[in-house]
Parts: sequence; structure tokens; C-alpha cells
Amino acid sequence: MASLVAEVGSPGRSRERVERVERVERGDRLPVVAVAIAIAGLPLLLPKGPGHSAPADVLIGAAVMVVLLWAASVRARVRLPYAAPVAVLVIAGALGGLAGDQPSLAATALGQDLFMLAWCAAIVTLARTPAALGAMLSVWAWSAIAWSAILIGAVATGHRALAGVGAQGVGRARFMFDNPNLAGSYFAVSLFVVLLAGRPRNKAARGGAVFLVFAAVVLTGSNAALLGIAVGGLVSITVAVARRVDLVAGVAILLILVVAGAAGWYALARAGAASDVHKSQNRFLRYSIARGDRSLNAREDLFKEELDLFRSRPLSGNGPNSTRDVLSATPTAKAKQAHSDYLATLVERGPLGAVALVALIAAVAIRLTGTAPGALKPGFARVAPGTAALVGAAVLIAVSAITHEVLHYRHVWALFGILAAIHSSGRAGGTAGEAPR
Repeated sequence: MASLVAEVGSPGRSRERVERVERVERGDRLPVVAVAIAIAGLPLLLPKGPGHSAPADVLIGAAVMVVLLWAASVRARVRLPYAAPVAVLVIAGALGGLAGDQPSLAATALGQDLFMLAWCAAIVTLARTPAALGAMLSVWAWSAIAWSAILIGAVATGHRALAGVGAQGVGRARFMFDNPNLAGSYFAVSLFVVLLAGRPRNKAARGGAVFLVFAAVVLTGSNAALLGIAVGGLVSITVAVARRVDLVAGVAILLILVVAGAAGWYALARAGAASDVHKSQNRFLRYSIARGDRSLNAREDLFKEELDLFRSRPLSGNGPNSTRDVLSATPTAKAKQAHSDYLATLVERGPLGAVALVALIAAVAIRLTGTAPGALKPGFARVAPGTAALVGAAVLIAVSAITHEVLHYRHVWALFGILAAIHSSGRAGGTAGEAPR
């Protein structure tokens, strides 16, 4: 009789456990929808509000609050990836701001640091199951494809305001972003997200989607984004071949592609392609590749001026977001932002900030090493089949950071959150994405 009671009671307990898990999964829908809307709204950066805020920040802030309330209701563990390096960056920035002449600008930048960390944490906390992660990736991929089509359509039909081009229809498209380089960065990262998510599922349709998003990058005229796609693409192919075959084959493919690219570049140079580009009447060539030399020279002069600023305060830095204001007080310097995350961190937050940035890069790199499809749980491998593209996206960000300040880009921290979610919940040895018991 006791054994019979046990056999009857066990299924009941199992059914209760399953029903409890299903209730939690149904409860995931609201936070997933909130985060998905915020991801889809990443390009909504105009008009501007106080503290450089934008409509996208309202969506992100709402998503963070919904995720926090959801986590408290289901007792989900709130994850804070990259918290240690970001904390040191904030401390270094606070010290620089106190030592510098622009403490209010520093306070705004530090608030942005913490806001981006909260945005990243919301994604990681929520993406503890394949279903939640898959929804985020799908929304990002499809929304980026849709935004790309809208931008291309706006340019093709002459809707200059929507495309974000100059008043006379010349210049680079910035869409609804602050500037064309930010727009180029978003579309470039999104291109890799399309490959990461494997959306659309049909390979031919996916190829068309990649071409569409790449066309949007071209319209922005961002040389940093184009270079990042090239370097990130090479790394992605190398990683994919190394995982499928072996490391030797991956390195061999990389060398072949690099040599072929160098040979093609040399042949074009000998044929006078560079001068043809500079003389071209195509406005997108004129405002992208053709301005490469001018941009390089301008960056070189700016970086020299920034190094001079670093020598003025080598220990504390001048404070976050202060470079333009400090340079404007120098008669011989051009008043511009730092235009490099690496130099900006050193100049504005001092050596302590530089150490924190290295730690952040290391944290991202360590997480990337555990994203091979064979190391993931089946469910996560199914919703994120192209993890080699995730490595390429991270390389793209690292390359772009040489000439731009990307660490406050909302889509960058969204990508960091997805990477951390795959690493913490998606790996076979990671934490299970189950409802708390």
C-alpha cells in the first residue's frame, strides 16, 4: 500500500512541477516583449532629450524595470556581467571628473556607464532559456532588416529627412541616429546578428538579408563600419573553419583570404582605382572611401593633441566626456570628441581607466571562447547557430573603437548581453535555464 501511494503521489508532484515551470514561462512573455521592443527601437535616437537621452532610452529603461520586477516575482537570479570592469571604469571616471574642470559632463558619462550596464544585465537575466534568447535574436535580426529596407527606400525615393542626408541630398545617410558613423555601427553589428540568429531560415533569403543590411552600411559611408565588417568577416570565417575542421585549416583560409585581398588591392592601386574613386561623382564613394585619407590625417592630428592632454594629467585624467571642452580652450587645437575609446579612456579616466578597459576586453574575450556550437546546450545552439559571427561582431566593435567611441552605443551593450547570456546559460556546463525551485 505504501508503495502504491508513492507511485500515485509521484506523478502528481511531477505534474505540479511542470505546471509551475509553465506558469513561469508564460510569465516570461511580458519582459521578453519589453526587451524585444527596446531592441527593435535601438535606432530611435532622435529627437534628443536631456543628458543626450533619446526615445530608445525610454524603451530601454522600461524594459529594465519590467525585467527587474519579473525577476523579483519569479525569484530569478539577476546577473551583472562585466560589473567589475565597469565599476572600475566608473571609479576612474569619478576621480577624473573631480580632478578635471567639467564634473557635470563626467557625471552624465558615468550615468550612461551604469545605464548601459543595467541594459546589458536585463538581457542576460532574461535570456536564461533558449526561447527568450531566440526571441531577442529574431527581433533584432528582422527589425534590422526592416530598418535597412526603410533607409534604402528613403534614399532611393529622395526622402532626405528620413534618410538623414544633407539638405541638398548630398552627404552620408544617418537615418534616425545621431551621426552616420553610429548608424553604420548599428547596421554592421546587426549584419553579424542576422548570421548569428540564422534568420531568415532559408539560406538564399538570409543572403539577401545580409546584402540588404550591408547596403545600409554603405549608405552611411562609415569607413570604420566597412573596415570592421571586413576584419570581423575574416575572423568569423576563420573561426567557423577552425571549429568545423581544425585550427590549421582555419589559419590557412585566413592567410589565403588576406593574400587574395592584398593582391586585389595592389591590382586596383596599379590600375589607378584610387584616383578614379576620388574623382567619382558617386556621392557615396565621395563621402566614404574617397575621404579615407582626410579622415586618417584628421584622426592623426587629433590623437596627438589627446596625448598632449594626457601628459597634463597623467594620473587622474581630465574626466569623462571632457576632451572637446578641454581642446576648445586650446587656441591651436580643434574642439572635437576623443574619437577613440582606447585613447579616450586613457586621457579622460587615467591609467586606472585603461586597466579597467583591458579587463572589460578580457571579459568579452573569455566569454567568446565558450560559444562554439558543440559547447552549447541543444536549445541554445538551435536559436544561435552562427556563433562564429558573434566573434566577428566583437572584432568589429574592437576595430571601430580605434577611431570612434563605441562604449556608449546601446547596440554594443545589447550584443555584450547576448554574449554573456550564451556563456552563462547556454553552455553545457553553464547554469540551467529553469524556473527556480
